Amino acid sequence: MTNTAGHEEEPPPRPADDDEDDRWCMAVRLLGRVERELDETLSRGHGLPLSEYRALCALGRADTEADAESEAEDRGGVGVEKAEATALRMGELADRIGLKDSSVTRLVARLEGRGLAERAAAPGDGRAVAARITLLGRQWYAEITPTYRAALGRALESSLSNVYLADLAAWVRTGESAVAGAHPAQPPSTAGPTEGDDRP
Repeated sequence: MTNTAGHEEEPPPRPADDDEDDRWCMAVRLLGRVERELDETLSRGHGLPLSEYRALCALGRADTEADAESEAEDRGGVGVEKAEATALRMGELADRIGLKDSSVTRLVARLEGRGLAERAAAPGDGRAVAARITLLGRQWYAEITPTYRAALGRALESSLSNVYLADLAAWVRTGESAVAGAHPAQPPSTAGPTEGDDRP
C-alpha cells in the first residue's frame, strides 16, 4: 500500500480469528483463577488483599531501584545518601499494579490507615501526590511474600495439569513453552462441557 507521499505503508494488523480469541479467553481464565487463589490466601492468612500486597510490592521495588541507582552514583563519587523511601506518583503506581488512578488513591488511603504507606510530594513536583512505603510496610511485605510465592507456585503447578492452560503456566514457571513433545492445546468446541472436562 502506498500513501500520497509515495511511501509504502504497513498493512493494518490482521483481526484475531476464532482460535486466537479462544486462546486469549483461556489465558484470561488462568489469570483470573490464579488471582482469586492468591487473593483468598493473602486475605485469609494475613488480612491483606492481593491489590494492597501488589501496591506494597511496587512501592518497595521502586525504593530498591532508587537504592541501586544511588549505589551506582556513589561509585562515581556523586551519590547522595537517601533519607527516606522513594515515592511513586499515583499514576505510575496505578500503571505498575494495573488499576485506575481513582482506585489506587483509595487503596493508598487504606494502606495509610494501617501505617503501611504514606502520601508524599512527588519527586520533582511538590504539587503532585505520590506514595511511599513505610518501615512497617516493608516488614509486612517481607513477612507476606513467602506466603504469596508459595500460593503462586501451587496455582501454577495445578494449571500445568490442565491441557487448556499448561502452555501458559509453563511459560510463567520457566520462561519457556510447555515441555518438548507436548501436544498444543486444542481450542474447545462450541458445545457445552462434557463429563470430565477439565477446563477452568
